[in-house]
Amino acid sequence: MDVVHYFPKGYADGRGKFLEACSSLLDHAPITLDSISHPLSGPDGEALATDIAVIGNPAAKRVLLLNTATHGTEGACGSGCMIGWLRSVGYAELPTNVRVVLVHAINPHGYAYVRRVTEDNVDLNRNFLDHDQPYPENPGYTGIHDDLIPAKWVGPEREAADQRLVAYADAQGAPALQAAISGGQYTHPDGLFFGGNAPTWSNLTFRDILRTIVAPAETVGFIDYHTGLGPYGTAELISGFPVDSPEFGRLVEWYGNGLASSAPGGASTSSSLSGCIDAAIPQELPDAEAVVVTAEYGTYSVKRVIDALRGDTWLANNRDGVDPELAAAIKAEVRQALYPDERDWKELVYLRSRQLIRRAIQALAEKV
Repeated sequence: MDVVHYFPKGYADGRGKFLEACSSLLDHAPITLDSISHPLSGPDGEALATDIAVIGNPAAKRVLLLNTATHGTEGACGSGCMIGWLRSVGYAELPTNVRVVLVHAINPHGYAYVRRVTEDNVDLNRNFLDHDQPYPENPGYTGIHDDLIPAKWVGPEREAADQRLVAYADAQGAPALQAAISGGQYTHPDGLFFGGNAPTWSNLTFRDILRTIVAPAETVGFIDYHTGLGPYGTAELISGFPVDSPEFGRLVEWYGNGLASSAPGGASTSSSLSGCIDAAIPQELPDAEAVVVTAEYGTYSVKRVIDALRGDTWLANNRDGVDPELAAAIKAEVRQALYPDERDWKELVYLRSRQLIRRAIQALAEKV
């Protein structure tokens, strides 16, 4: 099958393709399937759920955990990669001491509504921290919040806001602007990259999956699929650990080239972050070694991606009275900025994903 057909049009299509691919294996491979229903419905009234497939020896304690849709609509990328792996008989290469867990759509609401955030406007990848402790401060965001989400999306107010953001970048540097915007903030619930003030449904669901499905495990290799940063179609493998740490060294052993650190001083295209989803693994599985990486597939320029997210947040805050054509254009740009509808992009994504899965399974199987 042409690999492009593995990639869905959206959440409903992705879920259907994923469940069909899993069902096709019932007579050929050791597979179990669970679903956790989301309390809300999709834009067309469809049911929303996080679906979890487990493939391989159920007693295996070396686990490859693949996750998609941490950032909602970015999930179509991971859907295609998972569906392709299932359809291309990737499971046939699975050693008896390795189990694969596929988490399809951990944030189904954002996926279905073509949003990067959850139903609470929360960036799930900033939500996994101790909400009883003081939140990380991001004073840079406070100063630009109103410019990121101007009162009107089209016209002089938007143009003036854009000019002020350019002036900020000129004065502080483009990396400083990116960090202020995307580093995460906990003060503006209606803003961009809001980390939330409590664990979201998706946060609690992921933790439940770790405790009840991934466990028991002695080693967990975690790949979290994302899009939007870096060169077009290229996967940057991002670690939150410094390059001189044992954790980063283990990733080099597993995956070889293409790794970058988002820790302070690192060379990743990502800013340094707090509250990422992988933090839950050592918290819920304290006896397991966690080898975690973000597979970040590049799309377009940082400015284009950020502007798409600005528009989507503006639309979410101003739904009443918005011109339908403008609303549709904003949504179309969000989808394209985070999930290019291009054959070459999907082919590049799929090829690299197959390589990463193969290397992770091999590393788990040969671990001493």
